[in-house]
This record gives sequence, structure tokens and C-alpha cells, in this order.
Amino acid sequence: MLDTEVLARTAPRALDVVTPLGDVRFAVRVGGWDVPARPELTWGLASGARLCRWRHQSVRLDVLSGTTASGLPGVTRETTILRVLAREDLGEFVVQAELAGAPQEDRTWESAFSAETADAVVSVGGPGADLLRRCSRAGQHVPPYWSRLVGGDAVERSGGRLTWRLPRVDRGDYAELWVSVAWSAPGGDPGRAVDVDAARVLRELTQ
Repeated sequence: MLDTEVLARTAPRALDVVTPLGDVRFAVRVGGWDVPARPELTWGLASGARLCRWRHQSVRLDVLSGTTASGLPGVTRETTILRVLAREDLGEFVVQAELAGAPQEDRTWESAFSAETADAVVSVGGPGADLLRRCSRAGQHVPPYWSRLVGGDAVERSGGRLTWRLPRVDRGDYAELWVSVAWSAPGGDPGRAVDVDAARVLRELTQ
């Protein structure tokens, strides 16, 4: 993802995104391996973003995360891009993002939700099944065979939790998934900010 030789090491920390309504917490499972909460290595970037890395005999997981311009007044956004590099054939790639304690009365879409209280509105979202299939056909972000493997139920919603259950990743291939978290004052609409162009956000974070 990046040349780490030119980056400065920083103290590892969990991927949680801190919002006005609590932390959005991530859980990742790849090929039967439950990825630990804290990375093995972490680097800081000039943009303020951080690159975290986990290594396992079957896979390397790189996660780039940081704040990017939402394009909407009063809306703060942080995007997390997860890249799996398969050292062996991987049977699954599962990512869960959960806003702990999110109100039950929230707004949901295929691959996003918003939760609102008297204090703030928080939205969490990422790519839906159709977008992942389009990326696959275009040769972007995910393997070419995902176009026929990603099912309509690839993304599950349950209250304040989103789960992506993604197909296999063959040895030598990579796959990326991106999740954005945005928030604003009550009455705002940060949901529009979690529908991102992953390539553009990646460029912004790595500048």
C-alpha cells in the first residue's frame, strides 16, 4: 500500500473511531484468523493518517485510516481502508463495524446507517454488494472473480452494526474494503458523507 521505509513509526492502537456518540469499533476475520485489536506495526503519515499492519502466515493486513474532507459543512469524516494481501488461499474476509450503544430507532440503507440523539448524528457506511461487483468487473480494489461471488446478502445490518461477509481471496491476490464514519450536530445529514470514492480518499490520505 505504501513504502514504509520512509514513514515514521508510532505507537500501535486499536482502529476505533471516536465519535460524539461513542466509539465505532472494528473486528476483522480473515481465512479463519481473528485479527487482534492492536496492530503489530503502526506508522504516521504527513496527512495525519496512520497505517497499521498485521502479519500472519496466511495473510498480511494493512489498514490506512484518517480524516478526509467530507465536502459538507459541519460534517467530520474519518475513513478506514482495509487491504488484505493473501499469502495463501483465504476462504473468507469478514469486517464488522459497530457503533456501541447506538439508538435502536435509526436510519438504515443497504450498507450504511445513521444514529441520532440530542447531541449529534453519526453515520457509518461502506460499499454495498453491487458496488463491489462493479469494482471487480473494472479491476479495482477487489479480485476479478468477486463479480460472480459477491452475493446480495454480502452486507448485514443489525442495529448499530454492519458486517461485510466477503468471498475468498486467492493466494497472491488482494482485496480492499473501506468504511467511513461521519458525524455532525443534531439535524445534520452526515449520511451523504459516507458514500465515498475510495480511490480519491486513498490519494487524500497518502498525500
